[in-house]
Amino acid sequence: MDAEDTLSTPASTLTRFHETSARFQRYKILIRRRWWFLLLTAAIAICVQALRITGKPTEFFAVGKVLVGANTVNPDPKNQVITNQQTADIYGTQMEILESGELRRRALERVRSMNPELKEIDIEIRVTQTKGSSILNVAAVGEDGKYTRIFLSALLDEYVAFRKEMIEKSLGSAMNKVIEEVLSREKQVKEKSSSLNDYLQKNDLVILEGGRNRAAEYLQHLQDAFASYQTELKTMEKLQMDDYLRAKAASAPGNTSESAPGAKNTAAAGDIPRGDDAFGGFARSEQDYLKALNDYKLLQSQRLAMLKNFREAHESVKQIDESLTNQRALIEIYRQASLEDWARRTAGLKLKIKSFEEQIIDQTAKAREANDKIVQHLILKGEYERSNDDYKDWKKTLDRLDASHVISSDNVAIMERPLVAVETNPDFILPLITALCIGLVAGSVILLLFDRLDDRMNSFSEFQALFPNEAILGQIPEQGGRGDVTLLRSDDDRHLYAEAFRNLRSSILFKNWKGSKPPKLILITSAVPNEGKTTTTSNLAVTLALGGSRVLLADGDLRRGGLNELFKATATPGVAEVLTSKVHWRDAVQETATKGLHLIPRGEALSQTSELFLSPLAQDVLREMADSYDYVIFDSAPVLVADDTTSFAPLFDATLFVVRISSTMARLAAKALDQLYDRQVNVVGVVLNRSNTNLKEYTYYNYASYYSISAQKDSKNVNAATEA
Repeated sequence: MDAEDTLSTPASTLTRFHETSARFQRYKILIRRRWWFLLLTAAIAICVQALRITGKPTEFFAVGKVLVGANTVNPDPKNQVITNQQTADIYGTQMEILESGELRRRALERVRSMNPELKEIDIEIRVTQTKGSSILNVAAVGEDGKYTRIFLSALLDEYVAFRKEMIEKSLGSAMNKVIEEVLSREKQVKEKSSSLNDYLQKNDLVILEGGRNRAAEYLQHLQDAFASYQTELKTMEKLQMDDYLRAKAASAPGNTSESAPGAKNTAAAGDIPRGDDAFGGFARSEQDYLKALNDYKLLQSQRLAMLKNFREAHESVKQIDESLTNQRALIEIYRQASLEDWARRTAGLKLKIKSFEEQIIDQTAKAREANDKIVQHLILKGEYERSNDDYKDWKKTLDRLDASHVISSDNVAIMERPLVAVETNPDFILPLITALCIGLVAGSVILLLFDRLDDRMNSFSEFQALFPNEAILGQIPEQGGRGDVTLLRSDDDRHLYAEAFRNLRSSILFKNWKGSKPPKLILITSAVPNEGKTTTTSNLAVTLALGGSRVLLADGDLRRGGLNELFKATATPGVAEVLTSKVHWRDAVQETATKGLHLIPRGEALSQTSELFLSPLAQDVLREMADSYDYVIFDSAPVLVADDTTSFAPLFDATLFVVRISSTMARLAAKALDQLYDRQVNVVGVVLNRSNTNLKEYTYYNYASYYSISAQKDSKNVNAATEA
């Protein structure tokens, strides 16, 4: 979408302004027409209110005053049973109590018992609060002054008594509530204690003692040992026997590293851990094997040292070689024994690991069972302790809750009793003003509702909104005064009125017609009678004639045509005689006072006319008239009254439709236009008759008298100079 489409043009803004102005003008016209209805509704409302006020019996007014304090003060702020009445609510509550039906009933019984001779009447109670104080003003209104005063006094007494009953009932209710709570909590404590004892009797106290899970602790030890055995077995499987024994011997306490060649090795059998335990020492064969290996290394070191001083054939070297041979044989013996111990050790570790697995599974179940028992024990113990604490708190509350400990601070007191009931004077001003406003508002609402149902168009903007596809050729302003509007003259001083018809003439002469030629045969009609159609037709013909055109004006309303009356001409012969072949149309033409304008009146009134308009003679007559004159204008019957217009209009070059502003209903105009379009009538435009020039969209008409006013001034100046 282009940017120009989204922007408001000055023309559209001006149109909306005119529409708003027209809407307000519609309401202004509505009020101007129906102002009497507003006065009627206002007068009715005032009369009803006045009758209501004057119809009331004489009333008496009595007033008493009451001081209202707090309800009760609780000495224990932690006690939630008795609560202080909120300051923000106390006055509203007391006002409701004073106006309640229960208090009224008690006051009535009091009056009956103490003053049985008085006749009962209806009493109205009104309670107000003195601003910034705790004083309530209690007023009573009734038809009997004495009864009103006595009833109000009884009401105040019953109010004080009612307050005392409320306090006593509140204290008793609080005491009963606390006792019920104490008994209930005591019962709960016994139930919780019994449940805890039963549970302890059914389960092992050693397991539950201190909340420690001994089964879980033992399970942890088993899991640690199991992990150690698994680690040892994986190490043995990963390393060979020799590497494993050396690594274990190296990590054993007191072990020393091997001596360098030539150094004295201090390793001895006592340096190797003893025992057959997989975690603490070696088997005997393993110890001997490790010792034999160490001795072999020692002999090798000695041989190397001797070779530095002796030859290999030396007797000492040969002895050492013999010892080495013997030592290798011994190592092999010890090694075979160690391998057998290694296999037994591996098998023993696997058996121990399997045993630990079985123990862990069994101990895990025991640990879970013990844990569930401990948790249940803690739950029962906690419930018991909470119930016991709650019971102790309520017991303390019961000990504290005593009537002597609750301080009553109910400061309700009668400050002033009603002394005398004063006769009231009815207030007329405010109720009548209120009735006036209600009547005006009601009347306005009714008028607006009727206006919503009224579809008469009051302005150009309203017509354009309802008929956006209809071209408006001209707007004829409304003329003041009563009676028929006289025809235009060449020197007519109704400048605004004359300019409107000149504007209509220009619309016909210079409109962009098909073929660039203005229509010669023009028919003017309307939806219903009294739209100003005949006057508009006559003045348009006069205006065209004043413009130098030869114009023939004919009255096509053969039932009730009135052109002859406007032009003060004879009624016959006319169009009726022409279409019935009694006279030739030229013989029915009459001269008028306007140069260039000829008239054919209606002729004899007929009741059946549609057939005449459909005859071939009508077509021939129209063709001859068009050849003889510049413009032939026919005034016709209203569309919705007879079929004459819809039968005759298709023969014309153009049809103008007259709409009377503030009179023609939109639905009737639409129906008439639909009928014309259905008969293929060329409706070229609409003439809005009797437009209201007070609207801002008609403001330009006010300049129509500009030149005429100047001409009048010039004429006056010329006359003055001539007289001088």
